[in-house]
Amino acid sequence: MEYMHYNDITIIKLPVHPFFRHLKIHLYYMDGFLIDAGPSAQKRQLKPVIRSLDVNQTAITHHHEDHAGLASWMGKQDRVKVFCDQRMPGIIKEKENMSWFSKLFVGAGRPFHGEPFPRVIKTSAYEFHPISTPGHTRDHVCLLEPNKGWLFTGDLYVTPYPKVFLKDESISDYIESLEYLQSLDYDTVFCAHEGVIENGKEKMAKKLAYLKRIRSEVVQLHKLGYSDQGIRSKIFPKRVKLELISFGFFSRLHLIRSCYKN
Repeated sequence: MEYMHYNDITIIKLPVHPFFRHLKIHLYYMDGFLIDAGPSAQKRQLKPVIRSLDVNQTAITHHHEDHAGLASWMGKQDRVKVFCDQRMPGIIKEKENMSWFSKLFVGAGRPFHGEPFPRVIKTSAYEFHPISTPGHTRDHVCLLEPNKGWLFTGDLYVTPYPKVFLKDESISDYIESLEYLQSLDYDTVFCAHEGVIENGKEKMAKKLAYLKRIRSEVVQLHKLGYSDQGIRSKIFPKRVKLELISFGFFSRLHLIRSCYKN
């Protein structure tokens, strides 16, 4: 576990699982407000840290276990409000019986009672505007601090040039979400996996342009009769590390199929 600081923000960086240390997550804390609760697999490390932070509000960006794993525990702490998209508790309930290995990549945290996001989450020093941004998941939300130009993006950014998707990811939803975010005024992106990105809006624009280009190329090849495997050979010929270490939960074929199924 590492501790970093950016202005008044405390950043907690740690592996999503003790046995998969190459996958990292960043939690962001400022002024009593914590963005994401972190993975339950790291509860022994995280619980003492979170207790020491004097958290009174938590926002969960989406239901995946590495973000929502400790949301249930957070909600049981004195005077802590846990905010989430209104669809999240239902999605978590649907995925409750998945294996621990499946949960590591596509699963959800434990069921919990979260309050639907208000229009604005206020602290003594900041205000955070929740923005529905489906793409990575249906319930994904980013948080904008307009006075600082900060955008907390959960898993919406991660990389400007993705080559793999989860099965449920939607490239069309990604594009719509990114287009909307480009209409807002922000500069610094706080990514759950990549950390602080100071030229964030520019990087998000690159991802938007890339996804539009990839979708167009895939759709054209699909119309010409290419198989999914044939499209993969032309556009993404090299195996991707994340595809290998996730045993196919992240896949080039998922991205390709998302381009034309929508």
